[in-house]
Amino acid sequence: MALIKEQENKDLRWVKPGKIEHETFLKGIAEAEKGPFFSVQESMKNFENWLKNREKK
Repeated sequence: MALIKEQENKDLRWVKPGKIEHETFLKGIAEAEKGPFFSVQESMKNFENWLKNREKK
């Protein structure tokens, strides 16, 4: 299971314009783009593995 990092600044509102600086927004987008991206087949395989592991518990 993947761990989710807690957001350092919980008051950051990404969906409301004017609430964050443009540089902060771009930095957040660049950081998100570093994440893993899977093809449809890889996603289905990961999901099937997750289901199998869940059934074992």
